[in-house]
Amino acid sequence: MPERWDDEVVPRWYVWWRLFELQGSRCACCLASPTAIDHDHRTGLVRGLLCTSCNSLEAAYFRRDRMCVHPPPHCFNAYWRNPPALLFGWLWHNKSSFRLAPWLGGPAAAAPRRQASW
Repeated sequence: MPERWDDEVVPRWYVWWRLFELQGSRCACCLASPTAIDHDHRTGLVRGLLCTSCNSLEAAYFRRDRMCVHPPPHCFNAYWRNPPALLFGWLWHNKSSFRLAPWLGGPAAAAPRRQASW
């Protein structure tokens, strides 16, 4: 269960360092250093930290413009099915902070899991 914050707003620095620690200071999809906090643009749900390359490739792969270049288990489909940040339930709020998802009232295990649409 994530820590509680005033008005359920979670600072960007906390999201970054919590995920950086959880992911072993690596991109969620490859072994590079992360540079971006990735989120689902449809739901606003924060997924994890990605390197610059994966952050741009992930969007192209989602649009089916490119194929995944990483061998399993470092592939975008696996990342979308089980993103590292899922258990925290963070929603993109603005450039400096995030909000806790409204469904985050109970244990993290009760969080809904969303799969890729294909």
